[in-house]
Amino acid sequence: MPGAAIVDTGPLAAWFRGNDPYHGVADRFFRGFDGELLATWPVVVEVTHLLRTEAQLPFLAWVRKGGLALGDMDAEDLEQIERLIAKYRDQPMDFADATLVLLAERTGVGDIITLDRKQFEVYRFRGNRRFTNLMPSSRRRPGM
Repeated sequence: MPGAAIVDTGPLAAWFRGNDPYHGVADRFFRGFDGELLATWPVVVEVTHLLRTEAQLPFLAWVRKGGLALGDMDAEDLEQIERLIAKYRDQPMDFADATLVLLAERTGVGDIITLDRKQFEVYRFRGNRRFTNLMPSSRRRPGM
């Protein structure tokens, strides 16, 4: 999928939260990005959990209008998700991150937009490939 990138929770939440310390970086990045953004439903759930209601509504409308292409996941994927979480338990890998690694496995897309630099430098997909983080590193969020 040329021009596509997988997007994690942090940059999306920062983009839709005007008072987030990473809002400016996220806003400049997303306004300049010209590819398809891929994510999973668990990422949407995490973003809405982090946003206040007045920011949830524009985010959900943006997703509904095609802002994100959402990868399908079902109960049959849980076994592979469990394996990933067990494999990276020292990071630790959360459920949403595991779904993004699974999405990379399925699509072959290795470009990611994340504030979780430490974890996504460790995670691997399809033949031990590394992710390439497209998010500028001008600010770092502790623990992300």
